Amino acid sequence: MDDNKRKSDRKLRAIKRAEKRRNRGLESTDDHTFNENDLSDDLTYDDEERYKIHRKQDEVNDNQEDRKEKNDPKTPYSINDKESDTQATKASKNHTESDSKKHRKKNNNKLSFNSLKDFNNQRKTRKQEKQDKYEGMSLQEKREQQRIERRKRQKQIQYTVITILVLLILLFLIYMFTPLSRISHINITGNKNVSNSQIEKALDIKDNSRMYTYSKKKGINNLEKNDLIKNVEIDKQLPNTVNVKVTENDVVGIVKEKNKYVPIIEGNKELKNYDGDIAGSGPILDDFKGDDKDSIIKALSNMSSDIRDMISEIKYAPEQNNQNRILMFMKDDMQVVGNMDTIAKKIQYYPQMSQSLSRDDSGNLKTQGYIDLSVGASFIPYGDNGGSDSKSDQNVRQKSQEETVAKDELQSALNKINEQSDSNN
Repeated sequence: MDDNKRKSDRKLRAIKRAEKRRNRGLESTDDHTFNENDLSDDLTYDDEERYKIHRKQDEVNDNQEDRKEKNDPKTPYSINDKESDTQATKASKNHTESDSKKHRKKNNNKLSFNSLKDFNNQRKTRKQEKQDKYEGMSLQEKREQQRIERRKRQKQIQYTVITILVLLILLFLIYMFTPLSRISHINITGNKNVSNSQIEKALDIKDNSRMYTYSKKKGINNLEKNDLIKNVEIDKQLPNTVNVKVTENDVVGIVKEKNKYVPIIEGNKELKNYDGDIAGSGPILDDFKGDDKDSIIKALSNMSSDIRDMISEIKYAPEQNNQNRILMFMKDDMQVVGNMDTIAKKIQYYPQMSQSLSRDDSGNLKTQGYIDLSVGASFIPYGDNGGSDSKSDQNVRQKSQEETVAKDELQSALNKINEQSDSNN
């Protein structure tokens, strides 16, 4: 009963729209135009959509006919119409743009109409299949059949969920009780002065240690007991890898006490009880005591780690008129004389100074000498017998007359560095 009423309502609405359309004079000569003859008791939503599309098409055709009449040169027009020619020309561009938009809209309507039609056909097909399935059954038999199918679907869902849970449990048990979960890889990064063997020993990872039982907190606490280590991060990476990232305290200097080398880290802290290998970790300090030792440690702390790594040894070498004088032995066999109070600022230009000096094919200086940073920056060649002295006891000598030319050539390269240093200060 309700279906018949809805069909009759749609039929009446379609008739009213068709009457309004005729009253507005929008009748189309298209054979496929929707009209009263198309109305029947089996009127569907697709027919109404087809009616809307044809109606829009008729409007577009009427607009195109109107524009043709206006553009026809044989059509008489008055003198006043000439004044509107310019406006018509401007409007023609807008009409062209609107035509293209309407054309695209028409194509979109056709696509939507086809997709809607397919959807309705599929819905009708499914509905018909459902009706055929229960055809010939009483109401009670139909309900019983639906109840059986519902229970069948519920059982299928339950079997699927149980199967997934069983598989997950099996995978978990396989991982837990097989060698797959044993820690077999340790990746250590960031360490420089602390060896990998020391870190692995502090981590306390045994052959039977497993990923799910190993304590990261315990490993971090053990590593941070080492004074050279500032911070530690430990991450577990499935299935059996432990990643360790170490941040060390910088070693700014090394002091020799008796037969042992004691490292000095940031903050002027001496690690007297450290028994590890710190060779090459920082410059060796010789003959520094008390306040002089504190001053050179402060200067080294203000240097970058790259510059500190270039220094092999620093010797305290005061003079009568300069008690802060130091002698630095670099790892590239150069010597640098400086002042403890200013060496931190001036030594940052040492890589440029060293590169500016002339060297032979083997990398040795063509003119042997040292760089003086105590006042400005200059290169001073040694005397004839300077090469026979040891590094630690070599004295600073006045340049001879024949060495002046060599010094001038090398000094010209340092002048630019001096100017840059003064401008930064």
